[in-house]
Amino acid sequence: MGLELFIVAMWVMVLAVSAFLVLAIAPLDIAMKGSPRIAVSAVQAVIAIAAVALLAFGLSRLKRAYANRKLYRN
Repeated sequence: MGLELFIVAMWVMVLAVSAFLVLAIAPLDIAMKGSPRIAVSAVQAVIAIAAVALLAFGLSRLKRAYANRKLYRN
């Protein structure tokens, strides 16, 4: 796995999480129509924080896999 593939994988992960936040989390306002706005915002915030935490974890694992591969290859 070269550096270019690592960078592409990193950006794919970032864009996938961004798309999830825009396409799945933003419309929760419509899905939770009867709920108070503060409750909807709280749910959106919790899901967004979890998604960003998972992104950070995934990027960390990707970095570790790339570094291990580079260290053991040389």
